[in-house]
Amino acid sequence: MPKVRLRDLKVRDFMSRDVVTGTPDEPVSEILGKMKANDIHEVPILDKKKLVGIVSMAAIARRRELAPTAKAAHLVHAAPDLSPDLDMPAAAEKMLSSGNRSLPVVEKGKLVGILSRTDVARALAQSEEVQGIRVSDIMTPNPQCVNGSDTIAQSRTVMAALGERAVPVIDAKKWLVGVVGLKDLADLFAKPKSKAQFGELSGEKEAIRVRVSSIMRPPITVSPDAALPTALDLMTKNRISTILIAKDWEPLGIITSADLLEHAARYREREGILVQISGLEEQPDVYDQLYHIIEKAMRRISGLVTPRVLNMHVHQYKSDGDRSKWSLRVRFATNHEMYYFNHFDWDLFKALDGLLDQLEARIKKEKDRRLAERKLHRS
Repeated sequence: MPKVRLRDLKVRDFMSRDVVTGTPDEPVSEILGKMKANDIHEVPILDKKKLVGIVSMAAIARRRELAPTAKAAHLVHAAPDLSPDLDMPAAAEKMLSSGNRSLPVVEKGKLVGILSRTDVARALAQSEEVQGIRVSDIMTPNPQCVNGSDTIAQSRTVMAALGERAVPVIDAKKWLVGVVGLKDLADLFAKPKSKAQFGELSGEKEAIRVRVSSIMRPPITVSPDAALPTALDLMTKNRISTILIAKDWEPLGIITSADLLEHAARYREREGILVQISGLEEQPDVYDQLYHIIEKAMRRISGLVTPRVLNMHVHQYKSDGDRSKWSLRVRFATNHEMYYFNHFDWDLFKALDGLLDQLEARIKKEKDRRLAERKLHRS
């Protein structure tokens, strides 16, 4: 089959037309049941066939005080809808910006489908842009792992710090033995307490002492030299959002559905850079300062490369007293390269300044190296 450009592929060609929906008066417990039965994370809510928003699994998890009989209307939030004629890079960018794992597709005011991260991965696999790209070109290297002997409470802490939904599991020899994700933890806490608030999960105090090795799944892996379409096909066929990159059972990297969204959004024709910040509570003033610092750094860096997407996850480590340590993880995509950096500091803004200084220095060093190689080749 001849390959086409990703921006020539449309939402209508990859969306699911069989949409699982709910109503505002439907109990939250029934919405959650639909999610589990259909292995989905968002359910569009219709009021007399009119789309009023979506309910997400993440929203249910956050509202721990709600009773199971509470109406879905309490959890509905507005989400951008997609036109079926929208190109796939633009759809990926909307999904990234909204933070949703899937978005409703609306035509002439009517819900006609839903597009998920898995659908974006399928589109990427059919595009000419991924031809010649290796897994190692877009994977996040040196993934943080949990040990099979760790408790699931420890694994949840690691996921929160990384902003990831799944992490590799290793044994005492640091060999890859499995993968554990938030979905596995949710399955462990399947039933709400009958005498507690919704969200206080049955046997939680006992369950958090359960070892990771007892709930982990077998890892699905590819080698770092594998073609990216191979990894995409594996993720689609196995309905997984994370694939591990390993060699001789040593975990070398990880690719998630969020990484694939970022990769697809790189091909959106736009001026400027798409910036995503996760991990912070809603603090508009803080966000504004962070964006301002990033904007100034990108103006300098744009003289060296063409910035496309910057994704930053912020994690706050609280300590005794008034001080907190901040951890920043950044993925920065240009037209041709992907960069990964971590940085720590007691001050959030100093941490960001330090991280962006490292990024700029790395890009300058690589540009100088390429120029030197060209001069050597010409001579």
